[in-house]
Amino acid sequence: MRTSHVSRIATRYQRLVLYGLDLVLWSRLLSSRRGPIPLELPRSLLNTKSIECDPPALFIADSNNELSHWEEGFRAIYSNIFLNLQNPDVISEIRYAHPAPSFKGVYLWDSAFTAQVWKHWDQEVAYDVNRAVINLRDGDRLQHVVSSFSQSAYTQPPVMAWSCQKLLDWQNHFSNSEFREKVYQPLKNYHDWLYQHRQHENGLFFWAHPYESGIDNSPRFSTQDESEFADTTQLASPDICSYIVLQNESLADMAEHIGQQEDVREYLQKADQLRSRMNEYLWDETESFYFDRNVKTGEFVRSQTIASLLPLWAGVPDKHRAEVLRQHICNPQEFNTLIPLPTVSREDPDFSKDMWRGPVWINTAYAVILGLERYGYREEVADLTYRLCEGVYRTFQNLRRFYEFYDPERFDLEELDRKKGNKFKYLTLGSKPVKEFVGWTGLVNPLVIEQLMGLKSDVGQLVISPNFPPAARGKGFALRLPQRQLSIHIEVLGDGKYGCRIHDQKGLSSCELMDGEKYDLEHRTVISAEKSITAYSGISK
Repeated sequence: MRTSHVSRIATRYQRLVLYGLDLVLWSRLLSSRRGPIPLELPRSLLNTKSIECDPPALFIADSNNELSHWEEGFRAIYSNIFLNLQNPDVISEIRYAHPAPSFKGVYLWDSAFTAQVWKHWDQEVAYDVNRAVINLRDGDRLQHVVSSFSQSAYTQPPVMAWSCQKLLDWQNHFSNSEFREKVYQPLKNYHDWLYQHRQHENGLFFWAHPYESGIDNSPRFSTQDESEFADTTQLASPDICSYIVLQNESLADMAEHIGQQEDVREYLQKADQLRSRMNEYLWDETESFYFDRNVKTGEFVRSQTIASLLPLWAGVPDKHRAEVLRQHICNPQEFNTLIPLPTVSREDPDFSKDMWRGPVWINTAYAVILGLERYGYREEVADLTYRLCEGVYRTFQNLRRFYEFYDPERFDLEELDRKKGNKFKYLTLGSKPVKEFVGWTGLVNPLVIEQLMGLKSDVGQLVISPNFPPAARGKGFALRLPQRQLSIHIEVLGDGKYGCRIHDQKGLSSCELMDGEKYDLEHRTVISAEKSITAYSGISK
């Protein structure tokens, strides 16, 4: 109990010392002795964190046994994310997620992505993971991180409204209106805070510090060892602008469902205005990329990073610009590497295999894939998703661990660095990617479920529309989702044909689908590809 100023200082100092010992000493000693991630989670263990059903499972029929590591990696993701789930404690009154054992706090964008992994296993946990961030806000600001001894003065990429809305799209027995009412007002207030504190006079947005972007040592913002940082407050940045477009869309959708029509119109109008401003000010015709731009000098920061591609996620480019970005993505000399979508283009002179300067981060790769899906690039989505998942699962097979970032050209960590030359970071977190990291590495599992298997939901109404690349021809993929009492088996026949069997509470059904067709699980009907295609629009709804 804190009874005086002195005791508060002593308590905080004690927590800081314990955290430092754990991070620098014990975590390093124990990590070398820690056994492999358990692939089986007994019911007695699940009960300790109030998990009521088994995790999803993936099974692959493959005559050459080429994808057995997918089954194992898929299971290990869920085991790892369970181990990183924290019961209520002094930090949070509800369950929350550590991105990895080395990151002992509640992080904003890590939690938003972690919730997307949990939603297919246990929706209540997914909601808790996001609510923990919202409950720990500082005034109207969602904090970068809250730990047992510190709080951040910054925010992080504002993807929480997007994440909450995606959870609501997948709801089945939870009350839509109740959850929207619990999260809508604080998210609306946070949205207003960003417009007040992170917006330039020209209508575009900036990061208060490179760390606020989540992209720490990117060549956009800093030297490799972080000995020098750019003044990001003078930049209009395409990534934060894209996130805020998405936030406008997500809040509009929530407002629609709770009857706030004036808010709907305001958010959609703001989204359109921001898209227009980004195309006018951040698009560089010389290199055909969206770049950071200095608002005082008007100069572009011509660094070809993953941030240049994120406007696809928010529906910012017109069809022509989207096609140009697609060409950059599919170019093997740029972003189409062995494990695709590195954080810096292979052609960029600043490319290196150090953290945000070239390695693959699954969260930003995931965002680009969602952007390509938004523009209807099905073949590219299938190929990139398949190879991204292969990269994570294959690396797990080789090293028996998941990591915070990956080598775009190899299935190991041999050539990777972590802020090389930064002695403090080396002392606290080491020279290689952090282990047991599923804060967003776990997104490969929902990519399998939603992009390859093609399971989609609109407020609980499920359809499947498989989308596998030619490399999967002749293989069978079976998915079991205990939370929904649903099993799906898809046989990739080739030439855009799929044989599908579905077993749910209604019984067994089967169908054959062509590429782009959907099967409505509720009505047991096939929806033609023509009816499935939605004409391009600048907004999602």
